[in-house]
Amino acid sequence: MPRRPRPFRAAVALVALAFTLLVGGCSSVVTGTASADPAPRPTEGVGADPVAWMDKVCGSFQPMLDASQKVPDLANANDLPTIKKSFSDYLGTVVAGVQQSRTQLKDAGKSPVSGGDEVVGRIDGLYGQFETSLTEAKTKVDAVDPNNAAAFQAALTDATNSLTKLSQSGGGLGDTKPFVRLNRAADAAPNCQKLGAR
Repeated sequence: MPRRPRPFRAAVALVALAFTLLVGGCSSVVTGTASADPAPRPTEGVGADPVAWMDKVCGSFQPMLDASQKVPDLANANDLPTIKKSFSDYLGTVVAGVQQSRTQLKDAGKSPVSGGDEVVGRIDGLYGQFETSLTEAKTKVDAVDPNNAAAFQAALTDATNSLTKLSQSGGGLGDTKPFVRLNRAADAAPNCQKLGAR
């Protein structure tokens, strides 16, 4: 039986690509000399370090991406029940990864730069769509009779196709070009650079 999770892995990779496009932007340099702030710097919101904040936002993608890479090798599986369990377990792992990503995104807190909260809202919406679709896909796979080869094949195909279509919504995260400081922060944040290198 052919490997079925591959389209899903490609779907998640497309989300990473979409976010790479989202956070890419300006590389202009701000002139002037920095001076010490006498008050402790806040960790979120106005006055917080935009690079550190953006690093948390980009880092929130990592649990989902890590989970999506744990694709089971079904090439040598000899029976459909084994394939069903492996694929169901895989979907469950990615659901957990998405949930962790949503938690980390929330933990980033309020944006210190214009446009950041809007972008975070779009990312969280995307995470929510993934969580819903992954859960639905797992439910379909779990419900099918693995001894009915045609039905099982259809369930796997339906699950992976729906997830692949969902990845196209990553392009809807929006254009951050108007948000100059947000783009500068993303350019300097290590986790954003890591996403861009994927």
